[in-house]
Amino acid sequence: MVSLGEVGRDTRSYKLTIVYTYYGQQERIPDIIKEKHLDTRVIVVDDGSPEPLMKVEGIDVYRIVEDIPWNVPGARNLGFHVSEGWIVSTDIDHLVTFDNVEEILHMDKERGVMYLLGRKDVDTGEESTHFSELLIHKDDFEIVGGFDEDFSGYYGLEDFLFILQCRRNLKVVEARHIKTRMFDNCPSKGHSRDYTRNTHLFEQKKHLQRNESKRLNFNWFMRGLESDV
Repeated sequence: MVSLGEVGRDTRSYKLTIVYTYYGQQERIPDIIKEKHLDTRVIVVDDGSPEPLMKVEGIDVYRIVEDIPWNVPGARNLGFHVSEGWIVSTDIDHLVTFDNVEEILHMDKERGVMYLLGRKDVDTGEESTHFSELLIHKDDFEIVGGFDEDFSGYYGLEDFLFILQCRRNLKVVEARHIKTRMFDNCPSKGHSRDYTRNTHLFEQKKHLQRNESKRLNFNWFMRGLESDV
């Protein structure tokens, strides 16, 4: 699809890239800037939000033009597409702190391994696990084939399929001692979370070794270059 993202790709060498998917919650951005580590590149993928995120100093913002319902697989794929090396993938209602980055940089990371991170609620202190907080190398992400965008448009289960395919192609390791901060005010709350359609799709695809579906099925651009679209 149409993009200017390749033109604006950051070619500097970073030890880690953090990719946030965004659909509102601009109030999270100041903390992301505050916790930014010098050895990291931070990317925010605006998933067609009705509250568009404009250019932010020190952060690379990419915007998906279409507002596709539940397009988390596409937003994650775009984040990985414009990244290199080791990548943390998470959502805008989580915060990867400076200390989290230090822990990750000092990990004895291995290629061929995907790491599942932990999270801690900032209000309750409750610790929990979720497949959305993960660390993986770009090359290993490509081995798995990325997230299946056939799940976009309806809620859920794309992350379950991705983890299942990671287990078939990579080693999956728990790194839950690295806990991102979780904020309990996600803008998608209250939206329809009907699993019916994607449950049927998951049953059809759960046997697949890797994702073979087409990725980046939308128009997108990098903030700062939109005047050229």
